[in-house]
Amino acid sequence: MNRITFKVIKKHKYDSGCESSLVNILIDDKPLAKIMKAYEMPMATKEGHPDLAGGYHAIEVLSSLEKYYLGKDKADWGDEENKTALLGCECGTVGCWPLLCKISLQGNKVIWSEFEQPHRDDDWDYSAFEGFVFEKQQYLKAIDAMKNA
Repeated sequence: MNRITFKVIKKHKYDSGCESSLVNILIDDKPLAKIMKAYEMPMATKEGHPDLAGGYHAIEVLSSLEKYYLGKDKADWGDEENKTALLGCECGTVGCWPLLCKISLQGNKVIWSEFEQPHRDDDWDYSAFEGFVFEKQQYLKAIDAMKNA
C-alpha cells in the first residue's frame, strides 16, 4: 500500500469564519506533481509540449479537509462529475490545469483511481496509471495531522 502525507503550505481564515488551506500532497515521500510528471512526460513530449508534464501546484481547499479528501465533497469534475481535484495549475487556478481522480473507500482502504487531465485530448491516456491505494487509518491520520497543522 502507498503512504500519504498532506502538507499544508498556508491557511487562511476569512471574516465569515470560513477557512481555506493550501495543500500539497506527497505519496511515499514523493510530491504527487513529480510522480505525475514522470507518467505524463511521454504524452506531453509526443504533442510537442514537454513542459506541460507535471505542471501542477498545491490547491486551495475551501471545504472540510476530511470531507474533501475522502471524496465526499461535491465532486463536480470529470465526465461523470465524480472526481476530486488533487492538484491545480502552477498559475494558482485549479480549473486551469487540474489533476483529477476518483476517491473511493473500500473496507480498510482509500483508493485513488481513474486519473484524468480534462484539458487534454485522448492522447493523454491515464488508463495504464495504476493510481494509489492507502491504508484507511494512515490516511485518516494524515488528514488529522493536516487539520491540526
